[in-house]
Amino acid sequence: MKFLKSTLYIFLPLLLLNSCRDYVEVDQVGNNRILKYTSDYRALANNYNDMTSSGGIYLIANADVEFPTTYQNGVTTIWGNSYTWQDRIYDPSQGDSDWTGLYKAVYYSNVILNGVMGSEKGTDAEKKEIYAEAFVHRAFAYLQLVNTYGPQFDPTSANSEKAVPILLKPELFSSLERSTVGQVYDQIISDLKSALDNGIQNDPQFNVLPSKRAVYALLARTYLLMGQYQLSLENAEKALQMQNGLIDLKSFATAYSYPVLIQNPEIIFSKTLLLTYNAAPLSTELLNSFGTNDLRYNYYTAPGTSFFPTYTGRGFGLYTYSYTNGINVGVSVPEMYLIAAECYARGGQPQKAVDYLNILRAKRFKSGTAYTVSATTNKEALDLVLTERQKEFIGRGFRWFDQRRLNLDPVYQKTYTRVFKGQTYTLQPNSDGYVFPINQNYIDLSPELGK
Repeated sequence: MKFLKSTLYIFLPLLLLNSCRDYVEVDQVGNNRILKYTSDYRALANNYNDMTSSGGIYLIANADVEFPTTYQNGVTTIWGNSYTWQDRIYDPSQGDSDWTGLYKAVYYSNVILNGVMGSEKGTDAEKKEIYAEAFVHRAFAYLQLVNTYGPQFDPTSANSEKAVPILLKPELFSSLERSTVGQVYDQIISDLKSALDNGIQNDPQFNVLPSKRAVYALLARTYLLMGQYQLSLENAEKALQMQNGLIDLKSFATAYSYPVLIQNPEIIFSKTLLLTYNAAPLSTELLNSFGTNDLRYNYYTAPGTSFFPTYTGRGFGLYTYSYTNGINVGVSVPEMYLIAAECYARGGQPQKAVDYLNILRAKRFKSGTAYTVSATTNKEALDLVLTERQKEFIGRGFRWFDQRRLNLDPVYQKTYTRVFKGQTYTLQPNSDGYVFPINQNYIDLSPELGK
């Protein structure tokens, strides 16, 4: 990690020099450039490629993905190891781009939080806006990190298992002792509440920028993963009160009519996975679960011949149909409807749950076809919600987070098996395979990561 942080220290001045030279005024100190003006911090906060970093290795491990037999010989060792839930994903010569990308976003957020309020040539309002945004970016990064490299949060336990380091200062060298799962979640919630306390903006110009409704939506997701369903529901409802527009897939002539990311009314706060994960083949079982009238099959998936290397089957389609979209894993309006529906089902209101499901489904099916669902029990409603999550979030990796949290419930626990290159692999509920290992290279550099 010391190597990583040194790399970030070198990279930051280069980023400002190369990406922002036209509109960022910087002073030269020795061989480095420094952040001085509020506009410098705004440029850093708006650096979409780095601040949006969201990882994604778990997408290959989740039940959405299935490698056709003929496809397996062409995958990288990283993909093969993730697909088979190995205790070592990367070779000694490889780095973990998920880890480094997420901690880069943490580092940049810390740089902003440490310096923007003392920057020059900016109003107090401008500084505070950037300051509040940084809390949201950092919270999102830690939510991804703890759910990739840490055990699942268990509302019935102390959550004292080690997860990932919490870094809150832009220091070049610091202890990388891992914090517990509970401590990381506490930090996520603290950051999101700090964004609210500092007046995070209501209506940013683009959905790639944090907002108040994004904070509520992220709190809804966080509390759902923590099994705190009433708090999750309250925040999902707050987000929906501020943004509830849905795309009506019936209104498009073809899948290529799907809107670009910054014009997508469903996205509350955009975060995208690394593009390397875009071509992952989707499971036959999941694809077969779509009825002939469900338009999501044609809009959310694309033929395997659209990707390289090609394969039989289908992959995640939105990036193919609308290149700016990528694999969006930021919070969205559909997610808030589904979170609210799940929380209502778990809270004893099955009719309210299916009402929310049907609001979403009305925008996803062909004209004149039946789309409504019904339930008379909490279990029926919850089953419908979980099935709908798989279809609405197809190919985005959310299934992995659902697998992890549902393992805590004996009713929904499931053992997964895969055959890869002739060998069978098994993933048991709550096994170590649900926690991605920290790259051994980073442990070698900072041994406390391995403790």
